[in-house]
Amino acid sequence: MAQSTSKLSSHGFRFCNWAGPGEEAATKFGISHAVVVPPNIRTVIVGGQIGVKDDGTVPTDLAEEITEAFDNVERSLKAAGLGDDAWEHVYSITTYEVEKDGQGITEVVLPIAKKYLKKTKPVWTGITVKALVFPGLHIEITVQAFLPNSDIVDTMDP
Repeated sequence: MAQSTSKLSSHGFRFCNWAGPGEEAATKFGISHAVVVPPNIRTVIVGGQIGVKDDGTVPTDLAEEITEAFDNVERSLKAAGLGDDAWEHVYSITTYEVEKDGQGITEVVLPIAKKYLKKTKPVWTGITVKALVFPGLHIEITVQAFLPNSDIVDTMDP
């Protein structure tokens, strides 16, 4: 059972893969097959983030759209109180992906994701869907992340 050496490991998270083909697939895709979450953690849940620019447009380049979606997840994590290493606290990802030109988009998603995740290898479920909320979109991302007590930002009104 191989385990990741991510920042989350120091907080009691345990990432696991089964031996042989499971470890090989996990290494190839930069993921884990299971995560054991420690008790009493604070969780940030980021709802579906899409690859729409701040001006409301969808990039015509698929890689740019996917990067924009990952950037929007990062912005959400930071708004919730995580810092510049926000992605290193993500332990679960779900992507909803629309085929482009009749083909899946995993080959474009994975290299972009690896740039954000670095050593973190979260559990990940990728789901191919017919369409997303706005026409022309190809990806929507949801994540769950750990919020250490030292990173909590009080955003409540007095």
